[in-house]
Parts: sequence; C-alpha cells; structure tokens
Amino acid sequence: MSSNLGDIYLGTVAIEPNRWGLAEPGGHPLTRVSEWLPAISEAGFDGLELWERHARSVPDEELDALLASEVPVRILSCYTSWDEPDDADRTETAAWIERVGAQGVKFNVGSDPDAIADYTDRLRRFEAEVPNGARLLCECHFGTVAEDPNVARGMFDSIADADRLGAIVHVHPGARDEWSEPLGVLGDRVRHVHVQVAEYPQATSSDELGEVLRPAAEAISAASPAATWTIEFSYGMWGFGRDDAELDNPAYILQSAQRDLVALRAAL
Repeated sequence: MSSNLGDIYLGTVAIEPNRWGLAEPGGHPLTRVSEWLPAISEAGFDGLELWERHARSVPDEELDALLASEVPVRILSCYTSWDEPDDADRTETAAWIERVGAQGVKFNVGSDPDAIADYTDRLRRFEAEVPNGARLLCECHFGTVAEDPNVARGMFDSIADADRLGAIVHVHPGARDEWSEPLGVLGDRVRHVHVQVAEYPQATSSDELGEVLRPAAEAISAASPAATWTIEFSYGMWGFGRDDAELDNPAYILQSAQRDLVALRAAL
C-alpha cells in the first residue's frame, strides 16, 4: 500500500480564500495552485493534499499544469456525500483519485447515527472503486458518526485493514483535544493527521510552535509510525468572514505554513 511514512503535505485548502464560499458566492476556487507550486516545493513540503475543487473546478490548462508538476498530489481531499444512496458521485470521486495520481483520498461519512449500516455499505462499495495502492482516509470529524472512534473502528474493521483504510485525526492545539481519544481506540489505524495552527501568528517562532506540537506529534508517531501529515490550517486563513481579509492570500499563508512545516518536522 502506497504511503510515505512521516511525509508532510500542504493542504491546498489553506491557500484558497474561497474555501468556504465567503470570498465570492458559489464556492469556486480563486487560487490557481499551479502558480504556487515552486514556492510550495521550495518550502520543503513532500506533496499536496489537494482540495478537490482545485482539480475538478478549474480550466483544463490548470489541471494539466498540476499533473505535470514535480510536486506530487499525495491525497485528494473530497467532500462526496455519504447520505446519497446513489453511488454515482462516489464512483466519480474514485475516478478522480486515479486521474490526479493520488496515493490516498480524504473523505467524510455522514452524521446520521441511524444510517451507520448504510454508510458502511457505501464505504464498502467505494473501497472497491478506489484504485489499488491508494489509501482511504476517513476524517473523524466532529458532527459525523466517525467522531466516535468506536463507530469508526467498527466500520473500518468490517471492510479493510489499516494499510488500506485508516483514520484522519486533528491536532489543533489552539482548541480542544481532538486526537488522543481516537488514537487510544484506533491505534495504528490513525494513518493521517491534519494539523491546524491558524491561531499562531507569524511572530510565534518555529521553535515555540514545535514545542506546542511535540506531545501530539510524538504520541501519534509512536502509536502509528506509518502516519503522514498535512498542514491544513495556517495563520492568515481566517480572513474572509472574520477579520484581516488582506492576510488571506496564498503568499502570506505560505509564509505561515512554511513556519508550521519546520515546527512539525522538529516535533516529529
């Protein structure tokens, strides 16, 4: 199963001002990721966790530039519905995983506790469509049934082993602990980590931030050495819809993300 142990990716959602549809109506991407690939590479990231709209909602020439780049798309971050009984969109998502050459797909199951059996059946069919060698990474997000790690474990264990089907947890030291309980239940099924440090301004040094991240980084790495990581939220990205919208631009946020990358590497 394809995995690059300890790799750290940039989540392209971080450099997308319209990630939540607050910069312009419609939720379409404003950032052309290909324009920032040299800076992403120079910063030292091992690849991209590509927001699906940065592939599926862009002109052909932008997609061609992404696919021709030496910066690899490691994970495709998808928001396919799991409440929809029809598999068509999930099947299309699986095709996009192959098209962009990703080694994994991030997905979220639904929120209805009465539909866990349905979600499990849909996940089983989705797993059969996802290309061989790609990891299925379920974001154990609050508000979804997978927020309960025991539910997540039951779903996963009925379908595939940890090398194929794993969990994503969040390290968000500026908020609540979202990783220790899932790690305790899921162990090495935790195969990917979203690091969210948007509350730490650029004045915070990489050394300081590294110490903040170290407890989670060491615990997760010890329990799941195969885990990979994404810098998902970096300082500046809360601009649209909150404050300091002028900071919510790729150049500024990449400065923050490079600091975050250095801090995380030191913590690991």
